Amino acid sequence: AMHGEGVRVVPFLSNHWNREAGEKALEEPELLADHVARAGRQNRLDGVNIDIENLTEKSRTDYTEFIRLLRARLPEGSELSIAVAANPEGKNTGWHGSYDYRRLGAAADYLMLMTYDEHYQGGSAGPVASRAFQERSIQYALLYVPAEKLVLGLPFFGRLWRDSGTL
Repeated sequence: AMHGEGVRVVPFLSNHWNREAGEKALEEPELLADHVARAGRQNRLDGVNIDIENLTEKSRTDYTEFIRLLRARLPEGSELSIAVAANPEGKNTGWHGSYDYRRLGAAADYLMLMTYDEHYQGGSAGPVASRAFQERSIQYALLYVPAEKLVLGLPFFGRLWRDSGTL
């Protein structure tokens, strides 16, 4: 029905911040890539957005290999986009370390740069996404990915901080 209205259909695959689920999914990257590509063909999808979050630098190689395999298995013309953490400080450990911007950018049509949650629930009070945070995140990404492959994720939400500094 969506195609009949001229709308491209690009669903997302996510682990919903569940590290264990993300690591488990990457144990067999070829199998996962096969399943995603097959689902795309069977459902006449126009591509897929991969949003696997909360991994660490230990999963960097496996995650990048999964994306490389997926790109090779998707039908020609399929869009592949990847949600990546904003990385204004250029960190290569923890959650930020799981994203190899250069190699992911080479395989994907777009990197969706999540420039929000500068300050988040459980952290210190502050802006969700200051202009400086976003600009530093963009400048870091541009070191590895051409501008035409970057999509800026902007927050359309805010946080209400209490005097105690918590939500």
